[in-house]
Amino acid sequence: MTAIKHVCLLTSSYPADYSRFLDREAQSLFQAGFKVTVIGLGNKYNTHIFYSRGIKVIAVPERWQIKKIRTLREIARLAWQENADVYHCIDPWCLAVGLHIKTYRPRIKVVYESSEWFPRQYLDRTDLPVFIRILGWLLISYLEYQAVRKADAIIETNRLRALRFRRRKAVVNIVPNYAPLVSYQKHKTTRNPWFVYTGLICRPRGFDRLLIALEKVKRRFPEVKLIVRGEFDPRDDIEQWVVSYIKNNNLENNIKFIERVDSYEQVFELLKTALCGVILLQPGRGNDWTNQPSKLFEFMVAGLAIVASNFPEIARIINDAECGWLIDPTRPEEIARMMEQILSEPDAAIERGEAGRKAAESRYNWNTAEKVLLSIYGAKQNLTVL
Repeated sequence: MTAIKHVCLLTSSYPADYSRFLDREAQSLFQAGFKVTVIGLGNKYNTHIFYSRGIKVIAVPERWQIKKIRTLREIARLAWQENADVYHCIDPWCLAVGLHIKTYRPRIKVVYESSEWFPRQYLDRTDLPVFIRILGWLLISYLEYQAVRKADAIIETNRLRALRFRRRKAVVNIVPNYAPLVSYQKHKTTRNPWFVYTGLICRPRGFDRLLIALEKVKRRFPEVKLIVRGEFDPRDDIEQWVVSYIKNNNLENNIKFIERVDSYEQVFELLKTALCGVILLQPGRGNDWTNQPSKLFEFMVAGLAIVASNFPEIARIINDAECGWLIDPTRPEEIARMMEQILSEPDAAIERGEAGRKAAESRYNWNTAEKVLLSIYGAKQNLTVL
């Protein structure tokens, strides 16, 4: 058996410094003794190489639609130059890159990590013509079929999404989106009447409905505040509407935007003094319906109560941990009523937040997920093979 020394993680769908891949998976592999390179998306202009806690990171220009082919070519060129032992491919397009390299270098191993329900994600893309969506769905489905046949390991993030591979008799390793544990003290006397929204700002994630609900809540609780960490989705035309809605409804003092936080520890510092995190994924997109987002576990680690869409994989965690409330995310009135209930009974919200933190400490944390990841790489068998 040939020893694994160098692992190269590839993504054409996420930033190179995305927390799951750089701060969790890449760091876990690096600490287990591997040389690790991460190749992913950066700015729009040039390729940038830097090092993060011993990991080589290559950020290539992000491009959209047909121009993405140039990005993939750049990723393929850089991946070839790395001459790694394992190519850990985090989307179907990078899977194609990994399998292409394997054709010429049969000794390498290819891991396919399906961090989204990619075939359905393409069907959900309303910004693309229908025939392009169908074509993309067919092509991605074919690539995932190739993963079942040729990849050395397949990773999914939850049981529901893993079903599509298991129906093809594939062995699927589930590495959930659990968050790292951070040192924590109870903040019962310092929790502010704040709600937290993190991630892309767009309609499919319910930001428009949350803003409408916030305006309703403000009438009864003028001190309410929404903390938003994220950027506007360029595929959504929501930004102008948000700016106008905030101005027209005098919400300037009730909402604070934080576009970027440099480290997970800073994210935690932001979260831990708030009262509740909100996750309002909208129905109609199969990829979201099957999602179990990282922010769910980040909120739990920070001891926040959670208000979330009543979707199966989210509901499974919240019901088990008793850490929040499930609602219909399409109705601003229901969102507002729940926010008002939380502000009226903050101690109940704090108790649910503490229950979530305890569940994160016992089972829903990255240390648990890391064991599965390292077992895939044979880290306990002298770092040998998959």
